[in-house]
Amino acid sequence: MKLKLLIVFITLGTLSLMFTALPAFSHFEWDANDVNAYIWDPNPDRMFSLQFANSISDKGTVTFGEVVKFFLLTLHGHFIDFEEDLAYLVRHNIAQGIKLGENDEINMGTLSLMTARTLELNNTLLYNIFKNKRYAVRACIAADLIPNNSGGLDKVSGEKLIELMRKIAHIWGDPR
Repeated sequence: MKLKLLIVFITLGTLSLMFTALPAFSHFEWDANDVNAYIWDPNPDRMFSLQFANSISDKGTVTFGEVVKFFLLTLHGHFIDFEEDLAYLVRHNIAQGIKLGENDEINMGTLSLMTARTLELNNTLLYNIFKNKRYAVRACIAADLIPNNSGGLDKVSGEKLIELMRKIAHIWGDPR
């Protein structure tokens, strides 16, 4: 009799534990009618951002248009087109005063300035005073966002851009 009661209590305890854990998985939906039903992530923009990151990963130098697109994907999960996205970044003082075209190559100074403005870095005295590309590079180095040997005129490769965007996403609280 005691053994039967023990088995019943263990079974009820296990069932209760299972049912309390189910709400944690409620965002995983499955629609039997949809062959492409998502399992892990309902956001198709996240898949596009992975495809986009993959497409620029081997590039020797990225363009300003790719940087603008990647900033919007990292900060908001989507983008519209270059002109509207650039206008958004200018309105939010991220790309204010940057006079580059969509197909112009970007250097580390410009990317660091956009990053320092996005993250509102206040970790170096000279960047707080001058707010220019030269001291933005130093502020990003001090924040451990870019390598120590980076210079403002260095070209930005796809690999460097992806790593920087990963760090920005992590700081913003969305470690993709």
